[in-house]
Amino acid sequence: MPEISILPENLVNKIAAGEVIERPASVVRELIDNSIDAGATRIDIEILHGGKRLIRVTDNGSGMDRDDAILSIERHATSKLKTEDDLFRISTLGFRGEALPAIASVSKLTLITSRHNGSEGTRVEVHPGGKKMVIDAPPVSGTVVEVRDIFYNTPARRKFLKATSTELSHIIDVVTQRALAYPWISFTLRHNNNELLNTRTTDSLKERLEEVYGGEFVSDLMEIQGEAEGIRVHGFISMPSFHTKRRTHQFIFINRRAVRNPLISHAIYTSYGQTLPKDRHPVFFLFLELEPGMVDVNVHPAKMEVRFESPETIHRCVEEAVYEALHHNDREERGPQESSYDSGIKEEGSVREDSLIEDFKGSQTDFFDEGIATPPPPRYFRIGEAFIATITDNGLMIVDQHAAHERILYERFLGMADTAPEPLFLPVRVELPPREYEVILRHREDLRGFGIEIEEFGGRDVIVRAIPGELHRSDIRGLLLDLASGIIEYESSGIRQEDELREGIASKLACHRSVRGKEPLNDEEIVTLLRDLDRCREPDRCPHGRPTRILISMDELRRMFGRR
Repeated sequence: MPEISILPENLVNKIAAGEVIERPASVVRELIDNSIDAGATRIDIEILHGGKRLIRVTDNGSGMDRDDAILSIERHATSKLKTEDDLFRISTLGFRGEALPAIASVSKLTLITSRHNGSEGTRVEVHPGGKKMVIDAPPVSGTVVEVRDIFYNTPARRKFLKATSTELSHIIDVVTQRALAYPWISFTLRHNNNELLNTRTTDSLKERLEEVYGGEFVSDLMEIQGEAEGIRVHGFISMPSFHTKRRTHQFIFINRRAVRNPLISHAIYTSYGQTLPKDRHPVFFLFLELEPGMVDVNVHPAKMEVRFESPETIHRCVEEAVYEALHHNDREERGPQESSYDSGIKEEGSVREDSLIEDFKGSQTDFFDEGIATPPPPRYFRIGEAFIATITDNGLMIVDQHAAHERILYERFLGMADTAPEPLFLPVRVELPPREYEVILRHREDLRGFGIEIEEFGGRDVIVRAIPGELHRSDIRGLLLDLASGIIEYESSGIRQEDELREGIASKLACHRSVRGKEPLNDEEIVTLLRDLDRCREPDRCPHGRPTRILISMDELRRMFGRR
């Protein structure tokens, strides 16, 4: 008997499904792409239990007749490629002809479709084992695809699905990407009969961004436009003053296709340069339009990665466009004033007096005055903008004021269990992006335990009625976005311990409220900071594990100066 054999078709389909369908969000992505390619102007997505029980996508696209509907379930059956040359000039989102058969091999799939103005429709059901049932159906003016019980016949893969909230988060990301890429298409997304997204058709990317993220969010963005060497770059990027702790809300589209591309990300970060604080990230919605022959989208089964014919040209075009937008905005804000370099110089050859010795002199009046006795050394002094040095009996202690304040607030927030909220004089209405809105509402009882009282208002708005007195009232929206980011991080990690969630929320609250590295403290505030840090249970590390203070002992000082 030969050792080599042809794999059965159902096994081949399941292998293909493993490449194309990773999770429920993959199904949503493939079905939406098919709807877009069919010319739909309205796409409705309905989800149950994070897509694990049901995914239903309804569109008003061109639909299919009976023969095409039957063929669409077969592998490598597509209307989007006719010749070999078409493979190198792809202008559609789907083209492999793998999506529907791959989905059908790991779920219970039903397809209902008809041509516009057709007298009857077609219903195709794919049963276990790949058996198909084809019957007549009432016309629907488009296509409806229902996917139930994903991975029901591959329990090993179903076991690796995440919690419903995590799978829903990935689905929201997919729908948001498509909604941004195609503002002239109306999208709705419902989960367990709750509406998470409902957009109207528009020709304006800015209007679509405002629908999805809210006007306040978009007000911190600037438009970008550039064209060179047959490549058009456009979209929106965040102002240098607007940045986030995570790489969320970063979107790259190549010919309207959402992709991940480190080359383009690198060009964007290079343009921002030193304007971004350490460990902070820009927000961007960047679109590249170029000839289909200049980019290969047939690199990855999920079509999330692309390869460029001339990557150096792409990098240069993106970097120049982003750099020009950032610096054009700077020039408009400064007007005819001196440059940022010149403003740091008082007179020719004289730099600003912000050195350690000047800070020390400024805080010790009379110390350098002639004829006055030298007082005893101070117990503390500032080093630059972020550090405080204090003299102890054991040596020199250097404190990072931001990390120290984080540790103090973190322990304070953790000790606030079931604290009664402090009502705001005027409740604040906040509009949130879809994913953050769903997360905040789902965890509002957890947040209430920290003194944050939130109510659902409608649309994607919430009403904040109370927050702890320790928090700023001026940036409540930023606070909610930070909290949502922390909760999403926790849920994505797969950890399911209540203490871990509480610690994550406390950490986000502390980070949001803590004094920034460049924020000057007065003498009283410094004394309070050092005293409160000493009282902490774990004073030497911030909630993220970074040191809050470093001691240089007397022995180390002696060694540094060559003394024994």
